[in-house]
Amino acid sequence: MNRLVVSLLALMVLSSGGMAEDGKLTVEMAKELLPRAAGIGNADFKALTEKPRPDLVRSKSLTFAILTLRPPKDIDKNPAALKEFRFLGESITPSDVTKAMWISKDKGYASILQPKYITDVGCDSTAERAEGVVTFKSDLFAGHIPFVARATKDGWVITEFRLPQYKTKVVRGKDGVWKQEAMTEK
Repeated sequence: MNRLVVSLLALMVLSSGGMAEDGKLTVEMAKELLPRAAGIGNADFKALTEKPRPDLVRSKSLTFAILTLRPPKDIDKNPAALKEFRFLGESITPSDVTKAMWISKDKGYASILQPKYITDVGCDSTAERAEGVVTFKSDLFAGHIPFVARATKDGWVITEFRLPQYKTKVVRGKDGVWKQEAMTEK
């Protein structure tokens, strides 16, 4: 009898382990993956803050894109652009932004998507691909950015962030390096 109970418990654990909703990306999993995926490595972030030369940064992540992209014309009259990303306030300094993004320094990256800034994640997923939107807000900035994730043999990976109002997407290459691409109209 004891063997049967142990066997049944083992089967239950094994059949549920790693299989979040039949392999789909869950909101909880996305919340865990998004901050690092959007981030810029410490060495690149430090180099960028000391010498603002984007060409020195190898991986052009979402955080990098936000720091270097020019806002669309008439952004104050464009609610969609303001929803996508905006700074909150007039007297924000680069030092303030650096501190807000680098609270994950001990984890090896700086990111606009710090876990404590994420207010909502929506996610539609199959077992192979997911699309969603992450909403975030700090005291200094806020945004609402679409993302794409793919299932791999090692688990889920965020592969793309979209900034439609900037006509830009940030795509993760197979080598793990992020690059910016122009968004095409569909």
